[in-house]
Amino acid sequence: MTEEIINQSILFIVSFTANLFASVSGGGAGFIQFPLLVLLGLPFATALGTHKVAVVFLGLGAIARKGKLSEYKFDKQISAIMLFIGCPAVVLGSLIVIAVPAKTAEIALGIITIASGIYTLAKRSFGAKTIENRSLKRTIIGTCLMILVGLFSGSLSSGAGLFSTLTLAGVFGLDLKRAIMHTMVFVATIWNIVGAITVGSLMGIHWQWIPVMIIATFTGSWLGTNLLIHLPVRVVRVIFSFVAMLSGIILLCEAF
Repeated sequence: MTEEIINQSILFIVSFTANLFASVSGGGAGFIQFPLLVLLGLPFATALGTHKVAVVFLGLGAIARKGKLSEYKFDKQISAIMLFIGCPAVVLGSLIVIAVPAKTAEIALGIITIASGIYTLAKRSFGAKTIENRSLKRTIIGTCLMILVGLFSGSLSSGAGLFSTLTLAGVFGLDLKRAIMHTMVFVATIWNIVGAITVGSLMGIHWQWIPVMIIATFTGSWLGTNLLIHLPVRVVRVIFSFVAMLSGIILLCEAF
């Protein structure tokens, strides 16, 4: 009983903190929350399913705060791509077994994530404003990248949120705050609902820890979204860069 109380207390503190930063930066909670579940004794598959259920409330916390705002309107083209192309990619990613060794995938993803953080930190104009007239080339490249992000979301525990935000701001041309809000709604909420149903039906979920994770995730996300709304874009960019680099370092540490 005492051990269970300690485990759930650790889960609450870590999940709250991870999702607070994730809601400001547009992703990264899985890099911390998922490994914690494994460290606390859950099998890999059960930890993955449990994480996906809990992280849905990262998006719901952001939606609860966004509902009072009108400035973060959704891009119809991007919304359609993330719904009708991204969701099937998530299901496919949850069903297929990627023929790449886990350690190799973690190393590659870690290096790419760190590089993304360095790039966004160095490029001061990243996500500063929306590109109004999106070219066909940007749309095609962005759609292809979203398919890959969907596959990542379905098959891996982390990385999808950060790469979604990076794609939305860097390729589709949304300003950084709008990119993060799209990620919170479509990736954190809708994609993870799809992934949780698929993975949960195949692998199982540790329901005993879900309530405390839901409370921590929702409150952390709600508070983080409040911060996102009031912080200048340049500060959000620095937080995004920091979270990306830290997440990449964590991935490399896990791999080695």
